[in-house]
Amino acid sequence: MSNPAGVPDATSVMRELHSTYCLCGEPRNGLLSVPDVLLLYLSSVLRNDQTPPPECSPEAWQSLLRHLYPHWATPILYGYLRAWDEECLPPAEVMEMIRRDYLMGRVHSVQMDRQLGEILTAAEDHGIRMLILKGPALARSLYPDPAMRGGSDLDVLVCPEQVEEAESLLTALGYRCDENKFAVSSNYYHEETFYPDRIDPGHVAVEIHWRCTPSLGFVSPIPLEELFSRAVTVRTGHLTFETLAPRDAFLHTALHTVVGHTRSIRLIWIHDIALLAGRLRVPEDWAAVSEASRVWRARNAVEIALTMARIWTGFTPPPGYDDFTRWPTPSDEEEAIWPALLKKDDSVPSYLKLKVSALPDRREKIQMLRYLAGRHLRNWFR
Repeated sequence: MSNPAGVPDATSVMRELHSTYCLCGEPRNGLLSVPDVLLLYLSSVLRNDQTPPPECSPEAWQSLLRHLYPHWATPILYGYLRAWDEECLPPAEVMEMIRRDYLMGRVHSVQMDRQLGEILTAAEDHGIRMLILKGPALARSLYPDPAMRGGSDLDVLVCPEQVEEAESLLTALGYRCDENKFAVSSNYYHEETFYPDRIDPGHVAVEIHWRCTPSLGFVSPIPLEELFSRAVTVRTGHLTFETLAPRDAFLHTALHTVVGHTRSIRLIWIHDIALLAGRLRVPEDWAAVSEASRVWRARNAVEIALTMARIWTGFTPPPGYDDFTRWPTPSDEEEAIWPALLKKDDSVPSYLKLKVSALPDRREKIQMLRYLAGRHLRNWFR
């Protein structure tokens, strides 16, 4: 922050990377429109590196908060800033808005714990094994305070042979499913969303996953049995649940961020990646991730995810894993889909090509295209 000559260099790296792998918001990359000095201050907070705030107008600070909103990152900022020296804090009115978001996240975290506990108890009673994914799991396994890591839904991973049981369980608990994606095509889709029917503002949607990777041009050959065998147990004050082992959670988060949301990436996911990578043991976990990145067809995704983590949070892989030329090369399948992947959010043909190419045979491809065409017509005439 003290070297103005370094400002353009640091932020130009951000802009260059996110010109392809865009940040979410309206418009895309709106966060990058704030003054460079504010971007660097934001990065220093994500690094938890105490830095005096820049001199900026109230309008510039408001612009930062507005563009941060879709990234769900302000509770993380408050989690770090509340321990900083006063001279390093943003203006009082900005700090108060960040604190309010954090307090809302705290209430939401308690409500989500209650909802998750209800689902886990019912699943255990019915002999359904679930692994908790993404936000709820990371909030309670990575973060010192779960309120720092919000989420919009609950994600659970279930073996395919128990998906229908899990769907019936959620229906019995008062959730509704507007589509039956698993029955339509478990290859084309990888998740099913259930919405709470009850009138309760504290309840969120629940997504049942039967695969750990999105169906975009390939289906990861990783058997779910392996993921379940490596699962770890998380115990909090009121909850006990299973989630992915650190190396699997890292690969899953990289794929979810870069492949699943190529041009709508949240800053909170980049922060997750940095924390997950920081939990990997040297050398065993890093060696396993390096080898598995090719098997999972996530080699490109891992490199991009770690590059974003370095730019925003300063995380650097340990020696021996900080040079990607020494990592396994991407698989042929991953390389083949990458050009279409970069266009999928702006091109319906590219998106359909990726999705349909994940289907195992020509017959299922034709059936799925007919189903999608029929659904489109039904929506058109509503």
